[in-house]
Amino acid sequence: MPYCPKCDMEFIDGITVCSDCHGPLVESREAAEAMKKKEQEEAFMRLQEEYEQQKQSVEELKQIYEEEAKARPSRVPEFTHAYVSKSQKYDDMKSSASAFLLVGVIFTAFSVLCWIGMIHLPFGLVGQVSLTALGLISLAIAAKTSMDAKTVRGQISDEEAKTQQVISWFTGKYTGEQLDGQLLADYGELEPEEQSLRRFDLIQDILITNHDLNDPAYVDKLAEDIYGFLYQD
Repeated sequence: MPYCPKCDMEFIDGITVCSDCHGPLVESREAAEAMKKKEQEEAFMRLQEEYEQQKQSVEELKQIYEEEAKARPSRVPEFTHAYVSKSQKYDDMKSSASAFLLVGVIFTAFSVLCWIGMIHLPFGLVGQVSLTALGLISLAIAAKTSMDAKTVRGQISDEEAKTQQVISWFTGKYTGEQLDGQLLADYGELEPEEQSLRRFDLIQDILITNHDLNDPAYVDKLAEDIYGFLYQD
């Protein structure tokens, strides 16, 4: 019998339009349920695809950052650990929090519709519970990451001031010629590649000796900036 999926009403044969909503009828209740199930499956698949896209975006941002962190001028030796500044860390955490928040909102909203009966998942109660859990976990991660980002944001100005202070102290006290003179006295004539390594090591030694710097990666970052200042092309 003709059936209106919107009004949940059956009609006698020959009727093609619902008398209440004036919408088109389908051939039977079973056909309407099949169409509804198909729409739900397609909606769920779209939701999964969007989640995967957001996840991939986060991974791409992480990969781009890692590639940029590894990039170094050819005349400066590469470092074992790349230092992540507070401002870079803050930007990364904001991006991650936004991605997890979007995914969490979508999953949670979808699960609410499932629980109130507006949408029926083809995977039954297990799928419904899993979807709800994914939404809540994503929201929890977004909240935690956002709180951590606020903490890091408060540290940015202190780090930048400290970095500028150390670099200003070093470049005001030492010149490239002075460092090269000390290397010449200690090692004699050096090949260009070895000279670059020795210069960098000497800058690190001076920083560690004169300042309370506990993070080797941060020392590397300072040494890189100072090296670039003292030995500009």
